[in-house]
Order: sequence, then C-alpha cells, then structure tokens
Amino acid sequence: MTTISAVVPKRSIGFLCGMSTIRLGANVVWVSYNSILLPTLVENVMTAGKGLAVGLIGFFGVLVGVTVSILSGIISDHTSSKLGRRTPALLIASLLVLPMVGLPSLFLSPALRNALLPIALPIITISYIGMQFFNNVQNGAWWPLLVDVVPENQRGTSSGIGGLFTMLGSALGIVLITILNQNKQTELALWLIGGFLAVTGVVTVFTIRGKDSSALPSERISVFKAMRDMFKVRTRVPVFFWLVLAVFFAFMGLNSLTFFARYFFEAFFPTISPDAAFRTMGGISLLVTMASALVTGVLSDKIGRRSLLLGSMFVCAFTTLCMGLFSNYILFLIMAGIRAAATGPLMVVAPALASDLSPRDEAGQYMAYNNLSNGLSGALSSLIFGVILVTLTKSTFVLLFIISAILFLAGGILFAIKVPQIKLDARSKGAK
Repeated sequence: MTTISAVVPKRSIGFLCGMSTIRLGANVVWVSYNSILLPTLVENVMTAGKGLAVGLIGFFGVLVGVTVSILSGIISDHTSSKLGRRTPALLIASLLVLPMVGLPSLFLSPALRNALLPIALPIITISYIGMQFFNNVQNGAWWPLLVDVVPENQRGTSSGIGGLFTMLGSALGIVLITILNQNKQTELALWLIGGFLAVTGVVTVFTIRGKDSSALPSERISVFKAMRDMFKVRTRVPVFFWLVLAVFFAFMGLNSLTFFARYFFEAFFPTISPDAAFRTMGGISLLVTMASALVTGVLSDKIGRRSLLLGSMFVCAFTTLCMGLFSNYILFLIMAGIRAAATGPLMVVAPALASDLSPRDEAGQYMAYNNLSNGLSGALSSLIFGVILVTLTKSTFVLLFIISAILFLAGGILFAIKVPQIKLDARSKGAK
C-alpha cells in the first residue's frame, strides 16, 4: 500500500471543520430517520404489527450498514484513483444517498398515494436500507481520514470537532424533524435530511481535495477478498473482545427504545404529543450526555477508565428499570437525564479503552470491531424488541425496560469479571 508521509502539515481549523461537516449531516439523518421518520412512515401504511415491521426494517438496515462500513474502509484503503483513496466513495455515496432517503415521498404524495400504497412497505424498506448502505459507505471511508490527512498532534482537536458536529446534528434532527413531523410535513422532512447529508458530504469532499492520497494500481482489492479478510487478525487480544462484548450488551440496552420511542410515548403518555415528548427527552439526553462525555473523557485519563465504565453500566441498569416503572412524565425525564449522564463513559471511555488495548499495527481493524458493539447492537435490539412489541401496550414497554436493565447489568457483570484491572495493566505493559 502507498505509504502516507510521516510528516502531515498542520491543518487550519477551517479545514478540520470542513472535513468533519459530514458528521453533522450524518447525525441529522440517523436520529431523524431511526427514531422519528421510520416509525411514522410505517404507521402511515399499517397499524397491526407496526412495531415488528419497524424492528425488522431496522434490523436488516443496520446489519447492512455495519457490514458496508467495514468493507468501505477496507476497499478505500486499496482504491487507486486520481481523486484519491477516500474521495470516490465519499462523493458517490453523498450523491446517491439523497434519492434513497427521499424515496418514500412518492407514496406520501396525494397524486400517487392510492397507486403506490400496496407497495409502500417495500418502498420504505428499500429507502431505509439504501440510506444505511450509502451513509455507511461514507462512514467507512471518512474515519481513516483522521490518519491520512490530519497530523497526530491535531487528531484530538479534529475528533473534538467531529464530536461537536455529531451532537449538533442529533439536536438539529430532533428539534427540526419532530416539528415538521408534528405538522404533517413528513415528505419535506425526508428531502430535507437527505439533502443535508448530500450537501455536507460534498463539502467534506471539496475540503479534502488534493490532500487525499491514492493507492497504487497494483494494490487494488476485490470485494470478495475484502469480505474474506474482514475477521482475520494476526494478534489476538482476548481482553479486548471481552470488553467489546460487555459494551455490546450495554448498547443493546441503550438502543432498545431507538426505533420505538414514538410508539412508547403514545402508549405511556397519551396526553402528550409523541413528537413533543421525544423532542424534550432527546434534548435533555443530548445536553447531559455531551457534558458527561467531556467530563468523563478527561477524568478517565486521570483516574483510569475501568471504574468509570463499570459504574456507567450499573447506573444505567438502575435508571433504565426506573424509567419503565415510573408513570409520571417528570420523574421519567429525571431518570432519563441521570441515565444520559451515565452513558457518557459508554460513548467516550469505552472507545478510549478499546484503543488502549488494540495492537498498533492492527488498530484500524480492531477499532472497526469495536464499532460493532454499537452498530450490531442496534440491529439486534431492533429485531428483538420489535418482536416483543408486536402489541404496543404499556405492559410490553415495561417489559422492554426490564430487559434493557438486565442487558446493562449483564454487561457490567461480564466487564467486572472478564476485564479485570490486572489484565488491562498487563496488556498496557506488553504493548509498550
């Protein structure tokens, strides 16, 4: 593979912001489509079994996304193009994601609704899986840019900007799209988020032009070879995989309500608009999680990562159980806020610990495995909880929260037993 120069020039803040702009668009889409638009679209075409339908669409869509993200990273490593290694994937995916996201607007149109209603569910499915596919082509090609075009002493700043854009994108998606959806402007919401992701992707492409190096033509790789090499590692680090499994359980608990929040608020708090309720809970969660992530990220460098991550899982287990048992909306929001504070370490400390444990010469591949803890948990949780929520009653949602709390608890117990500090210290000394 073409060797990237060890000396990467210092980048301006404008360059780092432009490169990270795609994170803003991606998270507007993720939050909006998963939690707001997908349940609304399914609700437009069916009533009985809508929870299961959303769960199945989410499962297959996220599963496709997780696979594509890994493959996109591997293939872009070997892409030989005058535009560079990452740019072709970023550009093509940014252009094609727009029609995929906007596809359901066809049956929402009054002129076409009657004709297309019988195939509306397949249209929704194709749209969601297509969005996952192209968004994760972008995702897989974008993350290596931190190594390719950003000097080592600016990667923390670049990651911080990307994290800020992630939270801003999520907040923008929650506020803007819930308002549009509440006012029956679902069609406009679809084209808006699709266009936003396309534009931010193109901005990133133009920002990195001339900086994105190309692989040699002899280093091209086939899709089949990339798939074959997805799960081969030269150095096995068992404690790393126990960490990933423990965090996987925790993220399953965290993602349990992602696709079903709208239905939950309809069942639990029927006097409140589900869009308004989700907007309130989402806003509180985002602000608290952002503050917690910043504080615990810095704190983990001073007092260690293990204790913060372990405490996070157990606090999440307790607050999740309370969220399912409290019927008072204010108490529910308080518990959601406390859980949001406890999820900060899951967002920042878990990846940091995973990077500590990763072999240096296989860090990219190991960190791709670490990302599975979130992506794959989203797929499985949508399927499992979609089956549980075949009937969208208050009792089934209580069951959802109980199972979620058990998943957090299981992750904490597994982490406590299989990821002891002595093994972390031993790995740290062995990696030096």
